[in-house]
Amino acid sequence: MKSIVLLSGGIDSATALYKAKELYDGVIALTFDYEKWQKNELRAARLIARDASVKHIIVELPFYKTLPSSPSSNDADIIGEEKGISLAYVPARNLVFFGVAAAYAEVLGADIVVTGHNNNDIDRFPDVQRRFVETMNQAFALGLKDGKNLKISLPFAKMTKYDVLNEAVRLNVPLEHTWSCYNDSSSACGKCYGCLSRKDAFEKLGIKDPLEVIA
Repeated sequence: MKSIVLLSGGIDSATALYKAKELYDGVIALTFDYEKWQKNELRAARLIARDASVKHIIVELPFYKTLPSSPSSNDADIIGEEKGISLAYVPARNLVFFGVAAAYAEVLGADIVVTGHNNNDIDRFPDVQRRFVETMNQAFALGLKDGKNLKISLPFAKMTKYDVLNEAVRLNVPLEHTWSCYNDSSSACGKCYGCLSRKDAFEKLGIKDPLEVIA
């Protein structure tokens, strides 16, 4: 089976990429250039794909960089949540991402679209919840030529950030290349959920973070 892995450059997606290499014969990394300020994530994704020796496709989605009221179109710090939803939520992001991934899957002959979202993400973002993913799979079956054979896979859906990091260590993921901060300054902010969850996972695992994220 061939898989397409959505690679953002964070620990979860990097680990999903290495997990896919363990499970599937063919692996392609797919990264989206969609945020006004995204150089750290893109650099991380390129380095991770290079180290994993997989084909890496970067798709530009420029409309997101000018979408009003979206965190993808401004450089304000992304810290906290509102009504239980992370302020990092980008309108219809995974609806778009999964749709684009499905297009590449059709032309490249992939059977699986892999995303690295963990259980904490599912609680904070509506577009990775189980019913949403199941509905997307149903849409693939109805709307694609070979859609019955294409599925979205969330291998870490029942895992915490700590669990994913533990798996990353087992798989020898190049953690020194990953970027978890929701913001794009010269160093991680240490205040957003991405930084805090990363720091907590490294502390629980009892190993040093190569990026030394300090809250």
